[in-house]
Amino acid sequence: MNTLKISLLAGLLGVIGGLVVWQMASGDGFQFFPVAAGAGAFGTTAFFWWFIVTRRQDYRARIGVLAGGLSGMVSHYICWYLYLVGANGCYWLTGGCTSSLGEPPIDLLNGLWGMLIFSLISLMFVGWLTVPLGMLAGGWYAWKIGRRYSTLVAKGD
Repeated sequence: MNTLKISLLAGLLGVIGGLVVWQMASGDGFQFFPVAAGAGAFGTTAFFWWFIVTRRQDYRARIGVLAGGLSGMVSHYICWYLYLVGANGCYWLTGGCTSSLGEPPIDLLNGLWGMLIFSLISLMFVGWLTVPLGMLAGGWYAWKIGRRYSTLVAKGD
């Protein structure tokens, strides 16, 4: 349940960030960005929180900081790749979502490499916000759960 809560928070923040990008972006095709950003943030947070914190039941703040920081970093790549999947789906189903020159989006296999470039660029522009925010949220949430967990263990519940 703890993994779901922190992942939902991250997903909500991803959607909000994606809406900002969509509104600021020039050109068409960014309508998928809020969904991609929300899903990327949710998925990476769920994975890292489960793998690093919940699975080991290690609710120390520094472990939460690690999980949150990794999520804030890796979510950029997942977001851009999900965005590419949406753009390809739009192109395949409707013929839309082409570039300004009318070209289709990059294919999904080449997109594995191409989206790495986009994610590195987005990390330069907004990673200074997403990584520390993830670290802060992860550390605070782990600390909060750890306090509750240690109280229950001390009471023998």
